[in-house]
Amino acid sequence: MIWSIAWKNIWRNRVRSLVVIFAVMIGVFSGVFLVGFMTGWINQRIHDALHYEISHVQIHNPDYLLNEEMQFTITNYKKVEDFISATPGIQSFAPRVKVFGMAQSDWASSGLIIKGIDPERERTVTDIHKKIIAGEYFEDEKGLPAMILGSKAAEDLKLLNYEITEEKLGSFDVNLKKKLQSLSGKRYRTRKEFEIALKNVLGLEYNKKDMYNLINHFAFYRLRAKLTVTLQNSKGELVFETFRLKGIFDTSNDMFDGITAFVRAGELKKALNIKETDYHEIALLAKSRNDAVTVASILKEKLPEQNVMSWKEISPDLSYYNDFMKILDFIYVGIFLLALSFGIINTMLMAVLERVKEIGMLMAIGMNKVKVFIMIMFESVMLTFTGAFVGMLISGILIYHLGKTGINLSMWAQGLEAIGYASIIYPAISFDIYIGVTLLVIITGILSSIWPARKALQLNPVEALRTE
Repeated sequence: MIWSIAWKNIWRNRVRSLVVIFAVMIGVFSGVFLVGFMTGWINQRIHDALHYEISHVQIHNPDYLLNEEMQFTITNYKKVEDFISATPGIQSFAPRVKVFGMAQSDWASSGLIIKGIDPERERTVTDIHKKIIAGEYFEDEKGLPAMILGSKAAEDLKLLNYEITEEKLGSFDVNLKKKLQSLSGKRYRTRKEFEIALKNVLGLEYNKKDMYNLINHFAFYRLRAKLTVTLQNSKGELVFETFRLKGIFDTSNDMFDGITAFVRAGELKKALNIKETDYHEIALLAKSRNDAVTVASILKEKLPEQNVMSWKEISPDLSYYNDFMKILDFIYVGIFLLALSFGIINTMLMAVLERVKEIGMLMAIGMNKVKVFIMIMFESVMLTFTGAFVGMLISGILIYHLGKTGINLSMWAQGLEAIGYASIIYPAISFDIYIGVTLLVIITGILSSIWPARKALQLNPVEALRTE
């Protein structure tokens, strides 16, 4: 019965109640959507780091990690490989040769981390082959050994050029074509140089986003260019190896793309003068992030002579993001609800003061103070929960939709990718968050009812009945 009375009391002043419900709906929607956005953003960063850069688990010679010196390869590689193959929870693994080198094109030079891989096995551990934006991934190799290079490294080596051609001008309107044709036939080796030339021709006609798209439209990579790489072999001698640029990959992390190159392990081993079974690193992919920690624990126990690290140890910042986001989710929503609680308190206090005579009558005919308190608490909780339910429903529908289509932040792509974040965000949220938000909403409703209920309990029934 108290539930029924409380629900009817809410709608005595419809406008006031609807304003509070709308405010709670907006607050909960904003909080939950922000949680979904941040969760999707962090999940994407972790996914990209694991599937493009570090994998779930890595194995090294312990001495290799001190200075990453080439001679410290994995000991008893065959034994390690056999044990990994027999360990449950491991989806795939790939060995790598890893060395620092200086790459030189005809126009510039840059330091690189060169990873010697088995392309087919690497496919099963990382998704680099899916991020090829120009050229191909170790396909149809003839002549010089192939190299796959990060997009930022290619730019540093001035292998990313810009040129206006008739073919690429085909999709533009006549007036824009006339302006751009004055720049055709000339090749620009840096983005800045090309951007300045475009601004001189177009003036202020193009905004930042349009200029960004225009520059990218006329960009191209000098595929099949020769790259000479300077390395130090196992004898301490400098060797010079020439590779043919076969493909360009582009992940969401400019730092990784700026220092990473892939070649075939066999070619790199010849240059380094190391044995066929010598590898510096084994990258493993488990069935899930959580399984990776378990797998790493098993391997540490069974392979004490090797250094085994899970992704949480390899990149502690990713682990921190993953763990802290669970706390931060409720902090975001809690801040919104804290702000809204003052409005709820004000509304409930007004409702109590308007019903002094009625509350006094209820107390006079035998309703005890506990029931009066429960009635006001129910009003507060139902008022809050109604708005929260609508807010959670709308946010859930929007997050589900944007989780498939993504939120395009390409206008800020350069800045985001410079710190390792993707420019297209896919919001995501777990059911646990909705349960947690529901509990927070109920707690907020209860706490917001304490002051108004206290005012009601302080009423003297006789005096309250005299109130007009």
